[in-house]
Amino acid sequence: MVSSEHKLVHYVPIDLPGARLPHDMAFTPTYSILNDCPLFWDADLIARGVYATRYHRDMPMRIGIIPRYGATHEIRWFECRPTFVLHWINAWEEGDEVVVDGYFEDDPSPRVAGEATIEAKMFRFLDLHSMQSRPYRWRFNMKTGAVNEGYLSDTITEFGLIDQQRAGLAYRYVYSVVPTKGMFTFDGLIKHDVVTGREESVLFGDGVFGSETVVARKPAAVDEDDAWLVTFTSDVPNDVSHCAIYDAKALSDGPVARVQLPERISSGTHACWAAA
Repeated sequence: MVSSEHKLVHYVPIDLPGARLPHDMAFTPTYSILNDCPLFWDADLIARGVYATRYHRDMPMRIGIIPRYGATHEIRWFECRPTFVLHWINAWEEGDEVVVDGYFEDDPSPRVAGEATIEAKMFRFLDLHSMQSRPYRWRFNMKTGAVNEGYLSDTITEFGLIDQQRAGLAYRYVYSVVPTKGMFTFDGLIKHDVVTGREESVLFGDGVFGSETVVARKPAAVDEDDAWLVTFTSDVPNDVSHCAIYDAKALSDGPVARVQLPERISSGTHACWAAA
């Protein structure tokens, strides 16, 4: 754990059965939440100097929950349906349960025909539609060890961000991307209400690709979605990029402001919000 002064204040070894590929983690006020997904480096190939992954379809995903500032022996492992989770959305505590939201991939390693092009073979690991990535919820009972899990939506999406003041706490809204079929680009944004299931989306337009949206809470906000959504778009046909700003309460109305950038940037640019 690193402090706000950028100092390492806590370090704990986590025992794993081999080289793994965790990309993200979650937390609550009490716990840190780690993952051991059944998509990881092929040890036989590593021995030959080849770095490639293999998805073990019959191996469960394991979630490790450890107290913040905890010791190695305090971690508890829970077994779940096999998948690979690229990004978690949020986590929080409800009574005896730790609740974790993220994006469940039905097929983390889509198969392609042997005669497929090199592009098809490469993008099968990046096409969210092929991997069938959907919002999902896991519930871990810290007393009984029970696991309950299931989909939050049938919509193919990923790269979700929330109001960071709700990080580690119960929340209502996540803002995710509309992925392009067959490519690793984003066609638009989705606002998902995880309480009611309602979804609202906006598309950027033909040949325009965006980035995950940053949630900038309004200074006098009274609701969780009383915020601006800030994203970067790349208009490929016109070779131009913009910073686009949406009102989270009226996403489908389109941007309330667009600022042209000096150069066209790549789509998918990551960012975060820090108030001035």
